[in-house]
Parts: sequence; structure tokens; C-alpha cells
Amino acid sequence: MPVPKSDPIFSPLNEPQKKAVEHTNGPLLILAGAGSGKTRALTHRIARLMQDGVKPWQILGVTFTNKAANEMKERIKNLLHITQGEDLSEVGKKSAKLPVMGTFHSVCARILRRDYEHLGRDRNFVIYDQSDQERMMKETMREMGIDVKELKPRAVLGYVGRFKCEAVYPKEAQRDATSDRMQKVIDCYAKYQGKLKEANALDFDDLILEAVRLFHEVPEVLDRYQEMWRYLHVDEYQDTNHSQYLFVTLLAKKYRNLCVIGDPDQSIYAFRGADIRNILEFEKDYKEAEHIKLEQNYRSTQLILTAADGVIEPNPNRPKKKMWTEQKEGPKVTVHEVEDQKAEAMEAIKKAEELKKEGLSLNDQVILYRTNAQSRLFEEACMRAGLPYRIVGGVKFYQRKEVKDVLAYLYVILNPYDTISLLRIINVPSRKIGKTTIAKIQAFGANEGMPLWDCLSNVEKIPDLNEATANRLYKFVELIEKLKEVSQHENVSHLTSQLLEAVDMEGWLRDDTEEGETRWENVKELTTVMKKYDTLDPETSLTSFLEEVALVSEVDKLNDATDDALTLMTLHLCKGLEFEHVMVVGCEEGLFPHANSSFDREQLEEERRLMYVGMTRAKKHLDIMFARERMLWGETQANAPSRFLDDLPEDVIERRSDDMLSVFAWVSEKGRQKAVKGEVEEIKNRQHLNVEFNQDVGADELDVNQDIGHELEEDMRIEHPVFGTGIITKKRGDIVDVRFDNGERKSFALSIAPLKPL
Repeated sequence: MPVPKSDPIFSPLNEPQKKAVEHTNGPLLILAGAGSGKTRALTHRIARLMQDGVKPWQILGVTFTNKAANEMKERIKNLLHITQGEDLSEVGKKSAKLPVMGTFHSVCARILRRDYEHLGRDRNFVIYDQSDQERMMKETMREMGIDVKELKPRAVLGYVGRFKCEAVYPKEAQRDATSDRMQKVIDCYAKYQGKLKEANALDFDDLILEAVRLFHEVPEVLDRYQEMWRYLHVDEYQDTNHSQYLFVTLLAKKYRNLCVIGDPDQSIYAFRGADIRNILEFEKDYKEAEHIKLEQNYRSTQLILTAADGVIEPNPNRPKKKMWTEQKEGPKVTVHEVEDQKAEAMEAIKKAEELKKEGLSLNDQVILYRTNAQSRLFEEACMRAGLPYRIVGGVKFYQRKEVKDVLAYLYVILNPYDTISLLRIINVPSRKIGKTTIAKIQAFGANEGMPLWDCLSNVEKIPDLNEATANRLYKFVELIEKLKEVSQHENVSHLTSQLLEAVDMEGWLRDDTEEGETRWENVKELTTVMKKYDTLDPETSLTSFLEEVALVSEVDKLNDATDDALTLMTLHLCKGLEFEHVMVVGCEEGLFPHANSSFDREQLEEERRLMYVGMTRAKKHLDIMFARERMLWGETQANAPSRFLDDLPEDVIERRSDDMLSVFAWVSEKGRQKAVKGEVEEIKNRQHLNVEFNQDVGADELDVNQDIGHELEEDMRIEHPVFGTGIITKKRGDIVDVRFDNGERKSFALSIAPLKPL
């Protein structure tokens, strides 16, 4: 029976999307290619369930960004003409008009806020961000007498994060203690967890891990949530890690109404613990699952899709799908060869300016690069051209010092045992409480086995403190206790107003300089964010606001930008976004694909998926750039063009070069390839190009192997897959000199060189 045009749920959908919406009970796997309208399919499916009588509080939607969750809520409201929003005050409230929708972290935080006491923990925990975690780990290692030069806190946290993603606790991690170094890491993990518990704090990975533990150890709590959330929806399922998989599996076990949607070709977060097997093996876990493919693309032209399909096709073990679109026409994909990295930046900015003159706003254009180190030249080129730009991945709003200071006060008001926040604000604004005083208090606490807050509350018992210092500490404790009392009957914005006035934050920040004015404006902007929580009861108002701050990502805020500016970002951050014009730069062997992937098949497959993700962000214009030579960290390398470029179908690309000889080289090379039968050998040869990767790509690289680089120091024994074993003779910044056992000497950049400690 045809769907009436007036039907808001079914009429805008294509046939596979309709099938996904019509399926209501039992497991469902939706393979949704890039730009195939998966958000529409998911929201219309949820709206259909509600229209058929399923209560909103019986539906859970898990997304990977707050932006996606909010977009889905708005669409459902519009589809069903709902005027009242989500009730933030309670999970599963039966008066709610909308389902609970959010990220894994935000959903698990809500569960723990409600039920953490079943595990003997306080519900008023604080959530530590990355900088808080690093401070806590440094403190942990200091107490353990571990030299941070010997073992970097960030490297230890990298291991800890991977353990937690795999749902491995310190006791279970002991099986991985195969070296003294790893034993230290696991000891740090155990001590760090103890310190988090003492501070009544959780880090991001704990939120999911503790929710899973709650479900395992308190079956009646799991049963309550299984009864509440009978219909589960998980977006971006290819990016779930093992802890998230366990969380979803436990919730779905009773009713098995689990709908997962995603695309294995877009799984690019293995370095964060994402396990592509979760989506590839879904039908093994749910043998009765229905399987639907969304292959019609609504974003890109056919030329872009054909080019992207050419790049992803060589990856093995992927569910076959062929993306297509009704947008057949458009400009060809440009593959642009330039002389060096400076010429690349100039050409990219020139192209952005040309399209701007043709009416395409800068907000609709993006430059995507593999490593953070590449951004500098594009920034400089933008500045020279007077072109406004924004970098996604720079200093985030919530990481600015003055903002972190105010947030630390709120964390301490919520939970005075949050030692990290307490140490941050004890002398902000200045109270003449210096490092010597704090060291005395901490020494007293260590001797007495007393948390920092209890020490401050018993300041008269601390020896060697003069009367003036003791009085200042007493007044600080008095201030926190007074504000804690205020928090019981005032919402977060009113509480913060009283806090700022009590400590004269405005007077402290506004020091008659432009920077001081900006700092105060940032604090005022923070109070603006709080206003949306004014309708909640005081305790919920404070905890809900602090959760948003802790769990928000910078990509969530990208669409809030009002100024017209060119976006610069790494490929890992572009997931879920779309632009009219995309420029993927630095497409050379050793840079993209990254050198770390050259001897690892799975990593190389992920690099290919990363290229696919970058290309499919483009709606109409796609430029791919590579340089004949590139200088990073003062060293020039002439690397071959990325192997991914060889897989681009010739009929959808246009090649450009600032060297006419290259044009003839391309033509003759293509002729040679057609004449040669042994393509397998050619691929093998290509994989062994560039074995000496002594070119640096930046220490801030988003790569799971970056932590190894931080660990390597002078006089350490290492292994290289080509040159064998050797010893590091010198380290300067991110560059190491190595003397190999065969007598060879080489220099390497730690951020890309495949060196492993022995």
C-alpha cells in the first residue's frame, strides 16, 4: 500500500530506510554508508515506535557526539509535534516526552548518578578530563617514586585507557606484566584507581566501566534498566570498544530489541580502543538479526563516491556495498602535485579564495591533514592572505585557565574530596597560600592517612603553620562550606554568581589589559551556558551542568560558529561532518598512510578507511594534494605519492601539477601498468618503498603508537623492522639517533618511526 505524501514519518524515506523504520521487534543491523541518511532512518524509526504506542522512556538512543543526540531530539520533536523537551532531572521519568538520547559517557553518567550507591560509592562524583587525569597520574607516580623522565604520565594513561576500553581491571591486567616496565604501568594503574576513588572522581573510561560493573554486581539494577529501556538504538556501532559492547549487550539481553547502525568502512578509532569486530560479527551474536543496507548517498556527487569507493575497495573482509547518488554531475576530483609543503599551503588557500569569490562561504570549506604538525603552514598561509580560519583541536573553551578555575570551585562545592580541583583553587585568587604550606598539609595528610579536605578542616592540628596562614586556610574552608550550603537551594547560575562575587573573580581577572578583559568575558560566557539548567532543582542543576562540561567535545561546538572562517582539522576529527569543499593534504607515503602502518596490515587498512572518511565529507568539491618533497623538523624528504592515489579511477579525477614532466610520467606509468601482468608484485614493491622513515610529523599526532615515542630515551635498546636491533645514542626533542648492531647509524622521528623498546 503506497504511503500517503502527508505521512511525515514514511514519505521522506527511500525503500531501505522504510524497511528499517518498519522493523520494530528483534535485532536489526543497518549498514549505512557515508551520507546515506542514517540519522534520518534512526530518528524516523524512533518516532514510529512512539507513534505505535511505545513510551518515550522505554527507548534509549546512544550516539557518539552530543551534537548527533541533540539533532535527533529536535527531529523527533518536529516529526511528532512535541513542544515539551526532555526532562533532564531523571533517567526514565515516565512523564518524559522524549526518549533518553546521548553519548555512552553521558548515559552511563546518568545511571551512576542514580544508582552508584549500590556499589558503595557516592553519587556526587566528579568527572576528570584529560588534564585532570594527567595531574592525578603525575601525583600518583611522585608518591610511588617513579621518575617521570623514565616513564611518561601520558604514556601510562594511554595504557590505562586501553585496559579500561577492554574492561580489564588492575588485578586482571597483571597477566600483561611481562616486563619490569609493564609491571610499573600496572602498579600505577592500581594506585591511580585508588586515588580516583579517594577523590570521589571518575575519568571518562570509568563511566562506562563502572556502569558495566554495576550491572554485573547488582542484577536488580540491570533488570530495572532492561525493563525501562526495551528498545535500544546505537549509532556509529563500528566505533564501539569492548566496554561499550558489554554495556549494550547486557541491556539488550532480555528483550533483544537492539538496532545498531554504522559503517565498517568508517571505523577509524582503533587507537581509542574501537573494535571493528563488534559490527562485523553482530550477526554471530544475534543470529535472528535482520540486515539492511543504506547505499543511496544524499551528500556527495557520483564522481566523489566513485573515487572514494576506489580507495576503500582493496580492504579485505568488508561487507560489500556500492554507494550511489542521483547527483551524477559535478567537478572532477582534483589530484594536485606541488613542489613542497609551502606550495601546498599556498595552493589550498588559493583554491578556498577562488570558491569564496564564486559564492561558497569559508564555513563550507575544510582542510584535512593526517597530523597536527601540518597545521602550522596552513595557519601562516591564512594569515598572509588575511583569510579567517579556525583550528579544531586547539585550546578548547573549557580548558582555558580562568574557566577551569571556576569549574574547579564548582567541583569542590559538589565534592570537597576532589583533591585535584581543591589544589587548583586553594590559592586562586591569591590567598598567600604557597607551595611550602601545601607541602606541609600534604605531609600531615600522608602521616595521618587523611584526605586533603579533612586536613584543611582540621588546620589547627597541622604543625609548623603560623597563625596567619592557619587563619587564611580556615577562611577558605569556611567559604567552601558556605557555598556548599548555597548549592542546596540555588541553581548553578545563581550559585556561580555568588561564588564569583565572594572571591572577587572579576577584580582578579580584569587587570586593565585586553587579555584580562577576554578572560572575564570567558567566565561570563560560562555563566551563559549554565542558564539552560535554571529550571532544574538545585542539586540536579549543578551536576547536570558539570556533566555537560566534562563530556562535551569541540566538534560538538563546530556548528555553533557564526563567523565565516576556513576550518583546519585532522582527519580523525572530521567524522560526522560535511562540507561543500574538502581538501585532503599531505597524501604521501610515510605521512598518509602513516609510517607506523607500513608493517602492520590492520593499521594500513585503518589508514585506508581514514582516507575514505575524509573524501566522503565532500559534497561537491574534493581536492587531494601531495608534495614532491616536504620538510618537517628541519629535515627534507622526497616521499612517493600515497598508494591510495593509485586506486583512484582515472575517469573521475583530474591531475594537476606545477611540474609539466609529472604529467608525462603519469601517462607513461598508466600505460606501463596496463602492460604489466604482475600487479601483486607491484603492490609488494610499493609497500617496501621508503623503509627509512626519518621524517617527523609532530608529537601531537592522534595515533595509538605516539605513547611509545614518549617512552623512548637515550641508552635504551630498540628494534626496527628493517634495520634490526640497536641502541639510542642521542635524543633531541622528537628526533633520536640510533646505532644499530650491524654498525649502521640512522636518525628517526619518534612520532612516525616504527621503533619498539626492548
